[in-house]
Amino acid sequence: MRRILLLLATTAAALSAQQKAPPPAASAPLAQYTSVKVAVVPVQFYRSDTGFVHVPALTLRAAFDSLVSEQLEEHGLKGTWATPADVLRSAKRNAMYSADPHNLGAFPVRNGIGKEGAIPDPLASNLRRVVALHDARYALMPVELRVERGADGGRLVVRLLLVDARLMKALFQVDLTGETAAAYSPALLQQLATRLVELAVAP
Repeated sequence: MRRILLLLATTAAALSAQQKAPPPAASAPLAQYTSVKVAVVPVQFYRSDTGFVHVPALTLRAAFDSLVSEQLEEHGLKGTWATPADVLRSAKRNAMYSADPHNLGAFPVRNGIGKEGAIPDPLASNLRRVVALHDARYALMPVELRVERGADGGRLVVRLLLVDARLMKALFQVDLTGETAAAYSPALLQQLATRLVELAVAP
């Protein structure tokens, strides 16, 4: 009898601990934005201090934008979120109104943004034009794609910024890191583009 009572007490304590345990951290921190319109602009900068990637900067940026566009469609966000390809097409059709999506004036936020989160001009004005063309309020900007040297090779990293274009304030920023590899392959770029989209749609 004593053993049964002890077992019941232990089970009750375990259930109580489970109920009081905090919920796990969200695996998709941008999931709350999947039902609203977001314009995803092309990557703004590229930096490399290593010979890990033997691909011209413009070619690599274009490939990354294309992969992000593909992943947004595969994850069911195309139509709600404007892909980099959508943003480029709309800018071309509205060249007298929209700034160059590849050059939005993001230099002041290239190294991240402070706690106040304010977005300066000309980036603020240019982002307002971009989101207006897509009837959106938010812009997700891959600020910089960079290559980092590692002990066993290198890796790709992309700095992301989510901006409320109405308030012109940064809501979220993160450096998204890819896998370290001994040699570069296009699969590493594909993986990073997938991870970007999975910030909104968990795998």
